[in-house]
Amino acid sequence: MRRPTAVEIGLAASLVLLLVGVWLWQSDPARPPITDVHVLPARTGPEPEIALVTDEAIRLFASREFPRACDRFGEAVEREPDSPVLRGNVARCFERWGWHALRAGHAEAAILLFRQGLRQAPQSDDLLKGLGVAAIHAGRTDLAIEPLETVLRGHVDTDVALLLARLYDQRDDAARAVTHLKRLVAAHPEHVEARRFLEKLERERAVETGFSREETPHFVVKYRAANDPDGRRVLLRSLETLYAEIGTRLMHHPAEKIIAIVYPEERFQEVTRTHDWVGGLFDGKIRLPAEALAGRRDSLERLLAHEVTHAIVHQLARGRAPRWLQEGLAQHFEGVADENSLELPRGLTLAGVEALLTDGEIAKARTGYRTALWLVRDLLQRGGAPAVADLLSRLGRGESVTAAVHPVYGLPLKELEAQWRLVLGERD
Repeated sequence: MRRPTAVEIGLAASLVLLLVGVWLWQSDPARPPITDVHVLPARTGPEPEIALVTDEAIRLFASREFPRACDRFGEAVEREPDSPVLRGNVARCFERWGWHALRAGHAEAAILLFRQGLRQAPQSDDLLKGLGVAAIHAGRTDLAIEPLETVLRGHVDTDVALLLARLYDQRDDAARAVTHLKRLVAAHPEHVEARRFLEKLERERAVETGFSREETPHFVVKYRAANDPDGRRVLLRSLETLYAEIGTRLMHHPAEKIIAIVYPEERFQEVTRTHDWVGGLFDGKIRLPAEALAGRRDSLERLLAHEVTHAIVHQLARGRAPRWLQEGLAQHFEGVADENSLELPRGLTLAGVEALLTDGEIAKARTGYRTALWLVRDLLQRGGAPAVADLLSRLGRGESVTAAVHPVYGLPLKELEAQWRLVLGERD
């Protein structure tokens, strides 16, 4: 087996989903506090029942019966449409319902719910954030940008600014990404993550100055014009072919174009900060050294198959696929040969395979990669590519590996791990 093309999937891609996950965790407590909505005192007048309707809605809201609660809050607004308090209740109800739907994996439904809330409170930061996050989960980053930008018009929200910077970077709009990061660092100079990301983008921009840009139906390819034109033509054709083939196998073709950048050899190490044995990298973008285009065509196609698989798996699983699954699939579609003999350390679990994959000792890392390939090919034998695609989709909807494995393969994860250890054998 050749040396792995990437040690890790990279922060640029995974942190977008990390920030989204933090918002999901923070924004949907087990039972919504009734302080989120407001009680109107009973009163006399043309509509004395408004307080009673609102009180019932609050009880439903506290019990997480969001459809009925929002309906009752809406009835109160119909009776007194000019009341900012009543309109705020409706907005808050739809916001909580939206987060609840999103946590359940219903991103498109959450988009509709956040939009319903925004009809009552168009400038609500919480609803705008919710709409942006739901759009990201639905794979519609074009829809996410406008509401997130609106949040930043009045102030600097650190999470939103960082998320937007990463979205713009993945859309190959470094100028806007840098603008948001500079505003964030100016307002919060102690924000280490933003400073590091800003330094990374400025380093990449300096290296990529003067690069040419070429687009295919599904890729944006950037390169120095002096690079081998024949190699570029092979690169463009191969990327599109692999996109079609691997996407068909995994039943997913990313809607947004994948960015691929070819660097002069000395610049590849400077940008990626990787070891000199790394032959390619996916960190939200495919990054390749120019020498890869000058080598054997079959070697280039194997390298591209590995990185295109990473890109498709990342989008299908929304950045939540464990490393063993990512690397196993990437090697499988690359065409890495099976090992004749492979033994696992005693008691090894998937968490242990993850640890091996990131081990600084090359021999242990190789064992991790070989094991990941074996595990993925076992899954493919059990259910084929459709089952793996289902597993990735479930992970993308927010299910854990433990929760997702059972309905796809018909047995608990612990039993699956035990079967793997039995087949592979163990050593002390």
